[in-house]
Formats: sequence, structure tokens, C-alpha cells
Amino acid sequence: MHVITTHLNADFDGLASMIAAQKLYPDALLAFPGSQEKNLREFISQTLLYRYDFQKIKNIDLSKVEMLIVVDTRSSERIGPLAVCLANPGIKVHLYDHHPANPGDMHGEVEVLKNVGSTATILTGLLREKNMEITPEEATIFGLGIYEDTGSLTHLTTTPDDLIAAAWLLEKGAKLDIIS
Repeated sequence: MHVITTHLNADFDGLASMIAAQKLYPDALLAFPGSQEKNLREFISQTLLYRYDFQKIKNIDLSKVEMLIVVDTRSSERIGPLAVCLANPGIKVHLYDHHPANPGDMHGEVEVLKNVGSTATILTGLLREKNMEITPEEATIFGLGIYEDTGSLTHLTTTPDDLIAAAWLLEKGAKLDIIS
């Protein structure tokens, strides 16, 4: 079994990155490691609850996880109960993150780590490179991730890659009235 997750107290970048990662790993389950930020919980309950199949950790046999795809963090401490999967025999870990490295970070068989404003930027770039189709709804969700983590593209950590990703998402039908 393959599982896609993000950090505890998940934000829009974590959510967007999970959904984008599922485009790359279509057979993987989506599972939050714990709570989400209040505004994200409300967004999910109002708009995404029936569109994406988010699994509850208690319904996953963690001993059967063969691949863990972690987005928007490299810290095993920030993936809550899913950290036990790291001890599974033969576990494969794929990491996608934009945060600076820290001592004790997880390492993976695949590591896509870039100095950009959001992890959604990284995954959007990969989808674009692979010429993968995305819906306007997905473009909007990915745009929300970029918008939130870059402070509406104004934080000093914002890079040209963030703007390129945002422009591509607009071309794909991202709805600015929802993003803003």
C-alpha cells in the first residue's frame, strides 16, 4: 500500500501538495497525519469532502505501508502516527519539500527538494513537465497552496518558479476569486 501525507496541522500547501502528488501516484491513499488548520478543515468540509477520498489513519494498517510519499515536510516528528511506517521492512520514502534542511530530517529513495515558496510549486512544476492534464478545480487547489505559502506571492521566499507555476495554473483554469 502507498500513502501520501503531509505535516501535522496541515495547511493549504500541504493539501494542495497531497492532491498534486496523487496525480503522480494515482494508486496512493491520501491521509492526513492528524489535525488541519481551521480554515483548511472548513474548506475541505465545504468543497472537497466528496471529491477526494481522505483516509483516516485508524482505518489504515500502517504495517502494510510499502511506500510513504511525504509532502511539505521532511521531519518525521511532523508526520505523527505515520512515522511508524518508517520502520516497515523495505519501506520506500519519497519526499517533496521546499523547507530548509534540518538535522534529523528524513531521507528518501526519491527526494525532490527545492528552494521555492511552496511545495505546491514543486509538484505543479512536475505535472507541467510531464504534460499531465489537471482540472480547473485542481488548478485552483494548487494555486491556493502557492498563494498561502508565499503570502500572495509577496514573501521574500517567493521565487520565479512560484510565479511560473501560478501562471500555468491560471492557464489551466484556476479561479482567482476562490484563491484570493
